[in-house]
Amino acid sequence: MVKRTIKKRGFRYCKTCKNKLWKNGFSENGRQLWKCSICHSNRVHKRPDLARQFVFQSFLSWLLGKLSQAELGCSQRTFRDRVAWCWDVPVPSVITGEVHEVIIFDGIHVGGLVCLIARTKNYVIAWVWVERENSQNWAQLLALIPASAYAATDGQRGILKALAICWPQTAVQRCHFHVQANIRSKLTLHPQTGPAQDLARLLRYLHFVRTTKQRDTWVASFNKLDAKYADHLKARTIAQNPKTGGRKWWYTHGRDRSAFRQVDRLIRNGSLFCYTANPRQIPNTTNKLEGATNSLIRRQLGYHRGLPKAHQQVLTNWLLYCQSEGA
Repeated sequence: MVKRTIKKRGFRYCKTCKNKLWKNGFSENGRQLWKCSICHSNRVHKRPDLARQFVFQSFLSWLLGKLSQAELGCSQRTFRDRVAWCWDVPVPSVITGEVHEVIIFDGIHVGGLVCLIARTKNYVIAWVWVERENSQNWAQLLALIPASAYAATDGQRGILKALAICWPQTAVQRCHFHVQANIRSKLTLHPQTGPAQDLARLLRYLHFVRTTKQRDTWVASFNKLDAKYADHLKARTIAQNPKTGGRKWWYTHGRDRSAFRQVDRLIRNGSLFCYTANPRQIPNTTNKLEGATNSLIRRQLGYHRGLPKAHQQVLTNWLLYCQSEGA
């Protein structure tokens, strides 16, 4: 009668008689051999679970690193065959239902699709893959997370419309960098008219506004410019021989007027200086997402350029997961 062996942690046991195994030299390829003293079986003790875990860790190290397949110490074909199953491993969900005070939103084009990302100042909280940026697709992302008190965006129309519909109580903060870029596209880098030059000069001080007093001073300066150049902005040009159904008039300085009206609209709806309610917690740009997440995705895609579109999306998913709270 075989005596029943009580399994102890840290020992290896025979698959046939469940007895404890003992080391018995090495195989031809240098692997440890284990021998059972009861059934005298002599074999290499394999752990498929640990082997797959090691392969997957090697896959993630390569995918999230900057080494090429040629620099991994084995043939490229061997590595691709070994990690082929890793591309199909699902990324764990990062949705927790936690309520955040501030959420930053932005999208990035990867592999023919658009990845819509939601992030706090510290970590990524959700993302979805869609075909294009519109209000319906942004609403899918908003449905995954609880509404926040504040939302920072780059001003894309789809996210603004989705926030107004899905999160009507959320205050929106427009990214100052994108606001300046939009205004600069209308005024150019070297404005020629007086109103455009004064507005461009005032916009350079936008980043320095941190308190409500500084906000009021900046808004007062803009209102003075708007009143000073009211006649310039209202000037119209009348068409001499208008075509049937064509425009009969237009604003003479349409680009200047568009820039002034855009700033005025942002001041009136409160999205230009929403962050002054709590400057330390509410960002006035989307740099936390653009710089810490989107730029990292672009860099990794550059390291592994040539990946199929589906694999580019897998890379993005794992990179976003690694920037989540539970990673």
